[in-house]
Amino acid sequence: MGDLIAKWLIAVAGIGGCVLSIVGIRDQVGLMRRGVRVDAEVVGVREHEDGDGDMHFYPIVTFTPPGGAEVRGESYARINEYTPPDTISVVYDPRRPESFGEDPNLFGFVLMLVCSVGMVILGGWGLLT
Repeated sequence: MGDLIAKWLIAVAGIGGCVLSIVGIRDQVGLMRRGVRVDAEVVGVREHEDGDGDMHFYPIVTFTPPGGAEVRGESYARINEYTPPDTISVVYDPRRPESFGEDPNLFGFVLMLVCSVGMVILGGWGLLT
């Protein structure tokens, strides 16, 4: 019985991963197609230490799209390379200016999709045998 539950959990987690990665790919493709690049001002940096003791840095930026209200949000940086009042270039979606990033990138979401499909296949295969 425990094996059956584990197989179902793997399959369901894989399906959830597929859905999340497809949504992420759709958002990144939208940024690549419709995205507008603007300069954003770094107004702060939020630091976060994960469970392994690794530090992650989230530059807090503001920018104003043409004809729009000021947008404030976080980006992500592997190292703490930004300090206020630095300026960085971001790409935002004119339909949803709060959806922005430094460089749209599909790699992480495609990798997540491949792994999730593998989980669905392994879980489904286990359910069939």
